[in-house]
Amino acid sequence: MKAILVLTSTNPFFEEELKSLCEACHIEIGDVVIQKLEKINPKQSFTEPPPRYTEASLVKALEEKGIGRPSTYSPTITTILERRYIEKEQKQLIPTELGKIVNKLLIENFTDVINVEFTAKIESEFDEIAEGKEEWKKMLREFYGPFEKELEKVEKELEHVELVEEVSDVPCEKCGRMMVYKYGRYGKFLACPGYPECKNAKPIIETIDVPCPKCGATVQVRKTKRKRNYYICENNPESCDYISWNKPKPGEKWNPEEAEEIKAETKKKTTRKTAKKKAKKV
Repeated sequence: MKAILVLTSTNPFFEEELKSLCEACHIEIGDVVIQKLEKINPKQSFTEPPPRYTEASLVKALEEKGIGRPSTYSPTITTILERRYIEKEQKQLIPTELGKIVNKLLIENFTDVINVEFTAKIESEFDEIAEGKEEWKKMLREFYGPFEKELEKVEKELEHVELVEEVSDVPCEKCGRMMVYKYGRYGKFLACPGYPECKNAKPIIETIDVPCPKCGATVQVRKTKRKRNYYICENNPESCDYISWNKPKPGEKWNPEEAEEIKAETKKKTTRKTAKKKAKKV
């Protein structure tokens, strides 16, 4: 089997590249190239997206781009996790819907500030200030003057921006409205859009299609404080004590020993304020 390839170009942008290719192969533009093919492989390939950042790979990228310092890496990642801009799934950092919206608004309105070059430049200026080569007041005046005007302009424009809430298929038990997804300190939850008339809110419960190995009820997927998934029977602790790190499989026996380990990781810590309140009640 033979394949015929004719090299031509009408696009000036590719012409230089094509000339270089032809010179390397000792052929002219317009020549007919005949190549004998031993076998045709029908395999189809797709471009893979770049892998998600992990904490380690994100720190490495920040170091390479000259952003931040070792003392700021951990607080930066902690902040965007606490504000629900990203979530950690199997060590990967995944942007949330809230994070995507915030990122879009910042990029569209603060192009001079939200970019790698600006951040690296500011870091260099901080170093010069620390070394006594630049005055910090002068640096702030040069930055904050234009930034303040831009900030006032954007604030006026954003007053008219209305964030569309994501509507769920769960009706509110109190007023019948379809509940919407909201983000809080502990993640995504369902809330009634009729607030403040209706203040109904509840957590989003994820379930699996495998029944509880002990009682046959529905198994829920929950997260520990460290964002690790675990599986628990909907009747726990009322009438069933099933809880496991592993997703149950049909016919699989449950090991009750891991229940204590999960309970220890999900147990709420008693703060000093809580302890004082309890002491007062006593």
